[in-house]
Amino acid sequence: PWIDAKYYAATQVMDEARHVEVFARYLDEKLNGHFPLNPHLGLLLDDIISDHRWDFTYLGMQIMVEGLALAAFGLVQAITPEPLLKQLLRYVMSDEARHVAFGVLSLKELYADMTAAELAERQEFAFEAAVRLRDRLVAGEVWERMGVDPKVAITAMRPPGMSKTDDPFQQMLFSKIVPNLSKLGLLDANDGWLRKKFDEINLTQFETWTDTEIEYELLDAVTQDREAAAAETA
Repeated sequence: PWIDAKYYAATQVMDEARHVEVFARYLDEKLNGHFPLNPHLGLLLDDIISDHRWDFTYLGMQIMVEGLALAAFGLVQAITPEPLLKQLLRYVMSDEARHVAFGVLSLKELYADMTAAELAERQEFAFEAAVRLRDRLVAGEVWERMGVDPKVAITAMRPPGMSKTDDPFQQMLFSKIVPNLSKLGLLDANDGWLRKKFDEINLTQFETWTDTEIEYELLDAVTQDREAAAAETA
């Protein structure tokens, strides 16, 4: 869109290359290898990067995909006892928070000037992306590698009477997406169309959580480490 944004996008490519390298090494050297790209995510990524409208790419990548990744990394970082993984995730989350915050900053003013019809397209895209991201969380490829029918495993793992829209773990993974969509004005545009759709899948509960534009400073691990080092040498 504008030259500074293009410069920033170049730095994000470098960030993501580091993430791929570090996670690939961790999975291959410390664990038992990695899985191929989930098909639901792969199709969504194809749609995101093939759209000619730059703000759809930002909405899809910076807000939806990166937002879910930020929440997922945060959950793992909070529960894992493994010190190396905990440290890796701390630095990766710092990058991801910066990416998401940039998306919020870039889209906020743009969406404020859009027509209702234009916003409706973005709302529909965001909801479709949310559903597809939710569907990738069933980890069918993991069950298949274990020799278990994914449908049987998923049904057995879910408590009786719980639908996939009630799964608290899946819901938590949208805790970074929903407040950012709210800040962009997409929840309430067009008589709250997206809010109503998110109500159907139990996601509006995260609306008042801190958005990433504000939260970024709390996750900026590099700055925190530099300040701590400076304080020690002062």
